[in-house]
Amino acid sequence: MGLRLPSLQAALAYLTIIFATLFLYVIGVITYRLVFSPLARFPGPRLAAATRLYETYFQMVKGGTFTWHIESLHEIYGPIVRITPWELHIKDPNFYDTLYAGPGKHRNKDPWFSYISYPKSIFSTQAHETHRPRRRVLGQFFKKAAASDIQPIIQASIASLCKHLSEANATKKPMELHAAFYSFTSDVISEYALGHKYGLRYLERPELSDEWKLRLTSMFGFCRHIRHLPILPFFARLAPRMVGTVVPPYRYVYEMEEDIKGRVKALLDDHTIDSKIDPEKTALPSKTQKAVYPSILADPSVPSSEKELSRLQDDAIFLMMAATDAPAQVLAITLFHILNNPAVYARLKEELFSALDNAREVPTFEQLENIPYLNAVVREGLRLSSVVTTRLPRSAPDEVLQFQEWQIPPGLNKKKKMPQTFVSMSTYFILRDPAIFPTPSSFTPERWLLPREELRSLERHLVPASKGTLGCLGQNVNWMYMHMVLGTLFRRYDLALHETTEKNVEMTRDNFIGQTDEGMNNVQVKILEEYTC
Repeated sequence: MGLRLPSLQAALAYLTIIFATLFLYVIGVITYRLVFSPLARFPGPRLAAATRLYETYFQMVKGGTFTWHIESLHEIYGPIVRITPWELHIKDPNFYDTLYAGPGKHRNKDPWFSYISYPKSIFSTQAHETHRPRRRVLGQFFKKAAASDIQPIIQASIASLCKHLSEANATKKPMELHAAFYSFTSDVISEYALGHKYGLRYLERPELSDEWKLRLTSMFGFCRHIRHLPILPFFARLAPRMVGTVVPPYRYVYEMEEDIKGRVKALLDDHTIDSKIDPEKTALPSKTQKAVYPSILADPSVPSSEKELSRLQDDAIFLMMAATDAPAQVLAITLFHILNNPAVYARLKEELFSALDNAREVPTFEQLENIPYLNAVVREGLRLSSVVTTRLPRSAPDEVLQFQEWQIPPGLNKKKKMPQTFVSMSTYFILRDPAIFPTPSSFTPERWLLPREELRSLERHLVPASKGTLGCLGQNVNWMYMHMVLGTLFRRYDLALHETTEKNVEMTRDNFIGQTDEGMNNVQVKILEEYTC
């Protein structure tokens, strides 16, 4: 006993020193952030300047409401607010093109913000010098010129979707549009990304499936938690089945990951076998291929490091997330607003009937892109759905950004080579700014029926998926989706909402992509008539 007492006292002394050191460290960090940081002079809550736990509270405890809290902070502090120890948020549409600049301006992502547990995906690539070549490789498949490759896939998937609507008409059962459009977008993108052999093909099933809807809704729900507890995926993947039993939504996330990883591995295995049998066949330039990842594998100019299994798997999972969830939601929400506004519905149908002779054919994008009111409806759908509710932080490492009277320090501490300033904006606020879009909560396609120069000026603020060198790659594809799906469905069917209200499309949670209250993302329609000519 006499020997243990000094040991206990020594242990307590060591613990006291450790806790005192930690306490002093925390006090020092907070003091620096509040007093000496380059951002200390910017307005905002002192608690937000001191710790990121301020944001964590709204995202983890209050259920993903930080975006709307930021809006309330602007009402108190003005157009520029410090919302974390190292991030400023700006609410001024005129600054958007400066922050999310195009070629010639150097912008980096916030590595903390872009972590979604797929570190080798293009989204999680922060450094400009790495992101740029990856974007160049992937971006070629989503340019306007690539429409000829993806349009036949879209048309075939719309035809499959119409079979389900026709079946619903025959049985007089309602159809849930989120499930339908999630199936549609996942079919299109999986086939375009991986090739027909590895496509998901949900719409070819006898019954319409909500599987991809559940997978993506669950995945984005977890994204919000992962950002604040990045160690969660590590533990979840140690025992995925057990975690899926305790936290049922994780089962959908795990199934989604394993499904896409398996398809990518099979694709890579087939490519490896084919390259051994016929090296010339698999060394063709990418322009001779149709699908994204087979083209990348066949492109000799793409470094071998970019063709590694883990890199392709991470990238494919992110592509399937980003290119299916937002477009599916936009389609469902837009269709809701059309049906919820009888005058809009009647005018759109009148134009489609005048422009398209045959209701039984899936029209091409070229047949639809110059129909004035359809164009206006598409723009208004993209605006009012505004599904990207999160902010997108950027650093400008090489320049001082001037916002009104404020000089924002460069995003890189050149002495320590560490990022120290990030600036963000929210497209959600711009798309619902009453100064730009009067009565912003109303679905008013007529606001887009303007002379060409006025339309171009207004389109500057149509930013549903960001801009600049780090903006969304899939905007051209989304534009095609909207025209081709809406044009086909409203020319071929007479539809009506069924047990659906504004609550079913109201964004209340920021899970990177906006989501409704849990379980409310159901837009049901009934098919009243199917036109035969």
